[in-house]
Amino acid sequence: RAGDPRAIKQSREPRIWTWEQMHRLAAAAGTSYEPMIRTVSDCGVRIGELFAVRRSGLRDGVLCVGGTAWEGTVQASSREKNHDRAIPIPPGCLALLRAMPPRIDSPWLFPTKTGQLWRINNFYRDVWRPAREASGVDASPHEFRHSWVTHLRAAGVDPADLAEMAGHSVETATSRYTHPLQRSFDEVRRLVG
Repeated sequence: RAGDPRAIKQSREPRIWTWEQMHRLAAAAGTSYEPMIRTVSDCGVRIGELFAVRRSGLRDGVLCVGGTAWEGTVQASSREKNHDRAIPIPPGCLALLRAMPPRIDSPWLFPTKTGQLWRINNFYRDVWRPAREASGVDASPHEFRHSWVTHLRAAGVDPADLAEMAGHSVETATSRYTHPLQRSFDEVRRLVG
């Protein structure tokens, strides 16, 4: 980012959201889009990966991600980002996904109303921004991803397993995606005595 002349905004440290805040934003999206946003918050997928998930990628409590969608086309993994992996789906999110009406006109798990792949600007306009405004949770999808990794790491999920589920190396998952939650102060006091 430092050497990229196209970067015009200053980078900022992502905010970490609680599960309750992320679920509140998802619920504010309404029944049509709540499962979509819950998949971002509960499975830690990138937005492009969310768009490219096929219906066949949802099986037995596991979300199989295969590629990423950008401007209406699916692209494969790169050396830096693994877009082909399996992620466990928590029960609440799985129930929402199973309750979605089936769409036989499209292979995508979350197609647009016309059965196509989402484009990022349309997703923000039609889904994310309205839910963000209705919920009062001023978050970005990428902050949900950072929150997902941070909360799971704090809960003791193995760093190698978490990195694989996030589609990153262990070093990237722990150095860039794990943030302090400021929950350990009392534990340190208790341990030290």
